[in-house]
Amino acid sequence: MKKEEHIYFSGLNGLRFFAAIAVVITHIELIKYQSGFSDIWRNNKLVFELGSLGVIFFFVLSGFLITYLLLQEKKVTQTVAVKKFYLRRILRIWPLYYLIVLLGFLVLPHIHFIDNPYLIKFLDTNFAPNFLLYLLFLPNLAFAAFAAVPHIGQTWSIGVEEQFYVLWPLIVKHSKNILKALLWVIGILITLKVIVLILYKQMPDNSALKIIKPFLAMTKMESMAIGGIGAYYLFIGNQKIKLLYSNALLLFSIAMIIVLVYFTPAVIQDGMYLVFSVLFLIIILNVSSNPDCIFKLENKVFKVLGNISYGIYMYHLIIIAFVFAGLKHFGLQIDDSVISQLIVYTSTILGTVLLAWISYSYFEKWFLDLKHKFTIIKSGSNN
Repeated sequence: MKKEEHIYFSGLNGLRFFAAIAVVITHIELIKYQSGFSDIWRNNKLVFELGSLGVIFFFVLSGFLITYLLLQEKKVTQTVAVKKFYLRRILRIWPLYYLIVLLGFLVLPHIHFIDNPYLIKFLDTNFAPNFLLYLLFLPNLAFAAFAAVPHIGQTWSIGVEEQFYVLWPLIVKHSKNILKALLWVIGILITLKVIVLILYKQMPDNSALKIIKPFLAMTKMESMAIGGIGAYYLFIGNQKIKLLYSNALLLFSIAMIIVLVYFTPAVIQDGMYLVFSVLFLIIILNVSSNPDCIFKLENKVFKVLGNISYGIYMYHLIIIAFVFAGLKHFGLQIDDSVISQLIVYTSTILGTVLLAWISYSYFEKWFLDLKHKFTIIKSGSNN
């Protein structure tokens, strides 16, 4: 990593790609279940949780990268150019987000070849308010209030990130103690969630809390704040952060993630994302900043895959739908056999990567080139 005005953390593109693939794997098995095919989504806890873990990882990584870049900008310029920050986020996130939303509401429902019977029946219900919430960049609120929109349900997490981005440059700009601000964010959100969780059990089914509870559950800005804490300590060069640089701790963190997925008691399940966030931060710090890290994820292939990971995340449900429909159309079985699994996974992953690369090269990149005009601290990442 260079410490001047050009910031680059090696290896994170590879991690970003693996997190996106984790989400793809869970959704392949989920859609198998929804479509009535044999699946391992219900019976394998790791597969069941893999998508959620991938999203939590993205939240931690976003908090880490954005906080570090904002701290560097504040150091160099003595302030944070909030308007330019918003423009950078808009140019990176909005074009693909709105393309997917318009496809999901206005185009894909009319392609009956890929109908998902489990979800399509809900689409016409509350269509207008649902669509409006997506247009207002509140897909997480829509997801809490209504059934998932076929083929674009993953967009809820993009809403969470954008809502974080609205607040965070203002906090960094005006805060005299970033660490305290991060801890306040975590404390306030956890307190609010505990209060809502307590009240939730006592409320009737038509209570607004029935929407607020899942909305808050999805709003894991605490994970982003945990990533921000790691960025803060790394930025100031605090020696404590170096205690997290060891291959032994890295391997322990990976092992603990797997163990906790299988053995976490149900009573504390709702709060485990905080533990996972800390473990993911340890992984991020080791891969990006520990020169002796055993995982070397910095190469041209992972750089490309990391750059298109946003597209992989946004397009994969559409590709899954077409793969499943295509296999059914040609009379091919979707079951637990090795051949079937190989066809499904290979077709889905390769198709998603190809579409994401095309989208990045011929659509997103045009906006990314505009984004650079508003960049103050250059980053090697297209985050």
